[in-house]
Amino acid sequence: MTGVPYPYGRALGLVLVLSSGCANITPPPVVVSPPPAVAAAPAPTATPVQPRTVADEFITTFWCGPPLQFFDDTRAREIADAGFNVIGATCEGQVNPLLNQRALRIAERHGLRMIIKDNRVSASLPLADGWQQKASNAIAAYRGQRGLAGFFLLDEPSDASIYPDISALRRRIEREAPGVIGYVNLLPDYVFRGPDDYRDYVEGYLFRTHPELLSYDHYPFLTDSDRPSFFENLSVIRALALDYDVPFLLIVQLMPHADYRDVTWPELAWQAFHAVAFGARGISYFAYWTPTQVPDNLAYRFRKGIIEGGLRTEHYDHVARLNPQIRAVAEALSDFRSVAVWDSLGQFGGGSRPPLIARVESGAVSAGSFLHADGRTAVLAVNRDYRQLATFSVRDGAPAVQVFDPETLSWADVTGAVDLPPGEGRLLR
Repeated sequence: MTGVPYPYGRALGLVLVLSSGCANITPPPVVVSPPPAVAAAPAPTATPVQPRTVADEFITTFWCGPPLQFFDDTRAREIADAGFNVIGATCEGQVNPLLNQRALRIAERHGLRMIIKDNRVSASLPLADGWQQKASNAIAAYRGQRGLAGFFLLDEPSDASIYPDISALRRRIEREAPGVIGYVNLLPDYVFRGPDDYRDYVEGYLFRTHPELLSYDHYPFLTDSDRPSFFENLSVIRALALDYDVPFLLIVQLMPHADYRDVTWPELAWQAFHAVAFGARGISYFAYWTPTQVPDNLAYRFRKGIIEGGLRTEHYDHVARLNPQIRAVAEALSDFRSVAVWDSLGQFGGGSRPPLIARVESGAVSAGSFLHADGRTAVLAVNRDYRQLATFSVRDGAPAVQVFDPETLSWADVTGAVDLPPGEGRLLR
């Protein structure tokens, strides 16, 4: 859960009940009849080229963008300098078309794109009579602005009855502003009764709404312990993203709030590198601007976001260090497809050790295997521990194994042992 009750958000209870229409959805059987005889086949027509969206590149973004009244060129430059390419929707402050349009112009000047809020394009409440014209008016107000990545539709839908509204809004956005997405974020697995219920929830959403991007949040670091289902949740998302051929994004835990602890650099890297090893095409951080003017703030006790009270916290340095590494690794994998995950502890994946890794020398290692259309292979090895160093040896022989340097964007032959600092990863080919 993001933990932020947005002004336009739908209230969520602790007990989640899905409508029966969502689970185990099976499309009706298709009856195929022989085609009528024709004199000649019609001339083939070109398949329309779908416009690129923000989901076609690796996304580095955040939850709780700066309040629009405080967003200016200095703030945009600060965001870009930290390695972000998409500005998440704000959680507090005024939101209106004029502020949105101003913010989009600022973002564009710095090579950034934005997810914006507009009540006329929102699934936070059931669509009412006349919604079509209101949505069209809103879309027209921003259409053509290159800073626009998408509209924020809803956070953590808990009821499948809202899926038709999400789908209808998405279709209208796609038709009237090609290349712009309708953004929705899904719940994590730990608010469900079990993995089957969670898989039904995610698959029902994919089947009914056809998103351009599959986004979810999972916060594993409690005050005194770690949640055990981080990899189980990742595994479900990865499998369904591959089945439905949709990129996925993980919102990672950064700032302390409620019963969640303040994450360290290794814990932050651990979340991001594992997500990419599972094939993620985006990372979002909770949160950028510490929200204070939101309902229930006293209960959640939000603190130490990337920016707090307009000033940088230590987390700014963390993300400014991590984002370039993650984006460089993801770009190196952009033409590869995730084919397997493996864990030296045997807790997930179930497959055999990637052939590029000869053995684990110390600690524990997980790995994502990737395949290129031309047969090339790549492996992202990640330290399973965010507290201590892990070491593995690479395969000997020809062709040589190479390791990627995300700072110089270069590859170099590697032999023998490779060290993995706590929580970090190394890309091999």
